[in-house]
Amino acid sequence: MRFAFVIRLGQQTRPEEGAFEGSVEEVDSCMETRFRTAAELLTFLGRRFEIAKASASAAAKGEPATAATDEEDSPSERKQP
Repeated sequence: MRFAFVIRLGQQTRPEEGAFEGSVEEVDSCMETRFRTAAELLTFLGRRFEIAKASASAAAKGEPATAATDEEDSPSERKQP
């Protein structure tokens, strides 16, 4: 399922104060990271979206899929077993 994410908001999330914390997982790749700010959440979503978009574009052109883009993930991002 491309471009699908699961976002789990933690108990310290206070939208009225602009405070967000929790974890986010990309469904297709099972890549997950914790975030402590809205900016961290949006950075992960943007990075994973661009990687998925590039992969879908390559597949549409008949190019082989590569995992090289996953190597660009930050150390806090990890693939779930």
